[in-house]
Amino acid sequence: MIENTLKLIDLKQKSLLVIVLILALALRVFSLDKFPAGFNADEAAIGYNAYSIIKTGRDEYGELLPLAFKSFGDYKPGLYFYFVLPFVASLGLNEWAVRLPSALLGAGMVVLIYLLAKEIFKDRKISFFAAFFLAINPWAIHFSRGGWETNAATFFITLGVLFLVKSLDKKLYLFLSLLAFLVSMYLYQSPRLVAPGFLILSGVFFHKEILNGIRKNAKKAGLGFVILAILTIPIILQFVSGSGSARFTGLSFLSDPGPANRVNELRGQHTNPNGIMAKASHNKMTAYFSNFLGHYLDHYSADFLFINGDPLIRNKVPEVGQFYLIQAVFLIFGAIFLIKFESKLKYFLLVWILVAPLASSMTYQTPHAVRALNLVVPLTLVMAFGFIGMLRLMKIRKVKLVAGILLLIILSFEFVRYLESYYVHYPKRYPLSWEYGFPEMVDKLQKYRNDFSQIVITDRYDQPYILVLFYEKYDPVKYQPQAVLSERDKFNYGTVRKFDKYEFHKITRDEILQRKNILFVAAPEETDETMNVIDAVYFPNGEKAFVFVKS
Repeated sequence: MIENTLKLIDLKQKSLLVIVLILALALRVFSLDKFPAGFNADEAAIGYNAYSIIKTGRDEYGELLPLAFKSFGDYKPGLYFYFVLPFVASLGLNEWAVRLPSALLGAGMVVLIYLLAKEIFKDRKISFFAAFFLAINPWAIHFSRGGWETNAATFFITLGVLFLVKSLDKKLYLFLSLLAFLVSMYLYQSPRLVAPGFLILSGVFFHKEILNGIRKNAKKAGLGFVILAILTIPIILQFVSGSGSARFTGLSFLSDPGPANRVNELRGQHTNPNGIMAKASHNKMTAYFSNFLGHYLDHYSADFLFINGDPLIRNKVPEVGQFYLIQAVFLIFGAIFLIKFESKLKYFLLVWILVAPLASSMTYQTPHAVRALNLVVPLTLVMAFGFIGMLRLMKIRKVKLVAGILLLIILSFEFVRYLESYYVHYPKRYPLSWEYGFPEMVDKLQKYRNDFSQIVITDRYDQPYILVLFYEKYDPVKYQPQAVLSERDKFNYGTVRKFDKYEFHKITRDEILQRKNILFVAAPEETDETMNVIDAVYFPNGEKAFVFVKS
């Protein structure tokens, strides 16, 4: 009788988990080609380069099977490009092919957080709610629905943490853990700081267990480390060559002259600017450290986590934080319970929370939801722990039931509000952030293409050349000899200014008046009522995105 009851409970829990996984998958793949409304240049770069590899074995610049893609001069880690490749080969060059791998890995992360919670807390209820909270989380959903390398990297960081926790009992998992962390570093830049930081700090708390495992399996461990060391060499070479650090150089807060200028200003207010007191009080080290600390703490602010989210429009949904507001309560209780939690495994979570925003904090754009995405997993685990802990404080069963239902109703209300904002308001309020209108613009170009000797397209919208290549499915064999990257700007980005009969630059009124037999595809602010407008593309809110002007 007892055995049958236990089997029934186990079946019920598994059924609920399957429902959560179906929910997670649905939230990540529903209308994936239409929402977010638009398709950004980074996604197009991934798709077109995968297409180019399929057709020629080379990237858009003719490089043979690169590990880092030159793209806009930012040398993107290349593994996600190769993840996308079979999808482009089977589905064609379209939005689905670029976004689906990320969506599937995002759903897979829900499985990983369930297993990780089970390892750390040994409690199925906490594990279930960790999976449920991540399945409906705005932060996780947002970056699962785009071709974001950071989402794939977060999947492998989570896998690495899971294997590291399991390695305390079964030493074979240590190699798998390190391998998963290494894969994350081939997917995105941030893990190249986050993963080593996590491993080093975890080693402080678990060095005895790890060393004992290595001693017991010395030969296998030695072979494993040799393999991992060899696989790490390309990343080191990329960094030494400068290609791996190009993007960081442009975005690093160290490249901001503001703190250094402020130091000079404050020293100048001393009677002796070169004196010991002036130099000790005001110097670059303290100025930039203070800058870094402020950027680091930005990621734990209530405004970022629960109210407004990332300040960058592409990385957020209007009026929604990275988590739902009610989850702030879960996090507070979870933090309190975690301090009292007796298992040493809690240090994995504490270390992860500490190192997750490290890479993001090294840049001047903070808080940054993309670079700190991996923070979503440990915080969700703490929230699940807090939610169940809160309910267990209530001794009366009916009170516990009512409280649980009430909290879930509030969470459900916030969830529905998020979906409304994502699918209804987001496309209308911020269509520019996702470069909405390029498919329609390129489609219209095919109608006019043969009537003009040259087509000039505004660079008002980010990296237009790659979106034209993507939507035209332009033959990489023809394009590669034409690909010339411009000089990089202050953010270390370059672009392609022309190929075929296309030119990409800012359009002026004088140019339209002076050049003949040219089709200009301009932003609305680059045109006026005196011009010969022959067509237009509109944003979802009814405003013009592109204006076709005949010279």
